[in-house]
Amino acid sequence: MKAVPMLAVLLAATSAMAAAPHVSDGRLVDEHGMTLYVFDGKGAPDARSCEGDCERNFPRALAAPGDRPTGDLTVMPMPNGGSQWAFKGKPLHRGLMDKKPGDHAGDGLNEVWHSVLI
Repeated sequence: MKAVPMLAVLLAATSAMAAAPHVSDGRLVDEHGMTLYVFDGKGAPDARSCEGDCERNFPRALAAPGDRPTGDLTVMPMPNGGSQWAFKGKPLHRGLMDKKPGDHAGDGLNEVWHSVLI
């Protein structure tokens, strides 16, 4: 009898997991087709390079607990215990300025944010 509720919990958790980043139109995108970015500046992103609040304007591309690395895509641990996707060792971020799949408005921002071209 306990197996049925456990199965329901497992299925719910599996369907809630995000898909791994993939390539669309030559760019690396998230599960919703939104462009992913890397920071190519020196040091960590700051308010100047992010046009304000980095966590708001360039949120991390989070990985689900069961996500596994594949090729140049890796999963990096974060200090809070979560995980973030990375490409060739660089953490991946979403761009708040992008409104629909295919947008890449953050590409080249302040000469330090770049979409990942494949």
